[in-house]
Amino acid sequence: MRATPPAVTLGLPVYNGEKYLTHALTRLLQQDYEDFDLIITDNASTDGTQEICRRFAERDPRIRYYRNATNIGLAANHNRAFELSQSKYFKWVAYDDDFPPGMLSGLVAAIPSCPPRVSVVYAQCEFIDDAGRTLWVGSDRVSKDSPWPHKRLSHFLRNVSVSNSMYGLIRSDILRKTRLHGLFPISDHVLVAELAMLGVLVEVQEPLLRIRQHSGRTFTATKDPRALRELYRPGKVDEFPPIGLRTHMELELIRSATKLPLDLRDKILCTATAMVEPQVNNLRTVLGRYRRKLLRENP
Repeated sequence: MRATPPAVTLGLPVYNGEKYLTHALTRLLQQDYEDFDLIITDNASTDGTQEICRRFAERDPRIRYYRNATNIGLAANHNRAFELSQSKYFKWVAYDDDFPPGMLSGLVAAIPSCPPRVSVVYAQCEFIDDAGRTLWVGSDRVSKDSPWPHKRLSHFLRNVSVSNSMYGLIRSDILRKTRLHGLFPISDHVLVAELAMLGVLVEVQEPLLRIRQHSGRTFTATKDPRALRELYRPGKVDEFPPIGLRTHMELELIRSATKLPLDLRDKILCTATAMVEPQVNNLRTVLGRYRRKLLRENP
């Protein structure tokens, strides 16, 4: 066992991931930056996930494998990976994504040129199909170096789209100041918004991550709101408020602005931004659809 923690911890939450897990673990262990450990939190999988994880853990001492006795929910399993870590930087990795060998070294190399108040360094990404073929290259474009938390929040809310920033390299001391993943759908959106309020998001303009688009991804395979909530709080769906998923997320965003360790001025400005910006975005969406409809009807 190491005397001191590595610089980076990768957290890999998984549930029934045998189809892609071997490839993901192989690629993570091929990183050309080696000062990391890998925490796997297995959410009581019922397929071959446990056997795959134990096999890899026996081969590489950087892997720490933990198996939950019962399914604790998608968000709680993500949080457990971070709670078990001790490194200066933390990064979530998905069991079904692909990781170029220079992913970690590219993110770590960007840190010295980042602003002192950086909270997340994330990279552009390739979106790939089930077979690993590139579909397109994209990014959230949420990077903004401003001393004002509400301006960083506003920029994030206006530009978040594909959520690749969730898979950035995060400063652990700042992540500990957040509420982590909330036990509700779209909570990753709220978490990165909190990180934007607490620090600067920085984008590496190179695709260092490959996100796999396939039919088994959570929000692709599960469309029913009740089923989605079941993924986050197994057996406790009836405890959710009787509102839509997005409305719930927007209310939690406001709650985050009031709960984060910001000074009073920034709390007020961030709370106002959290209340107004999503509604402005919704209006932009409606007007955009109306404009496109008019263009179709009046070419």
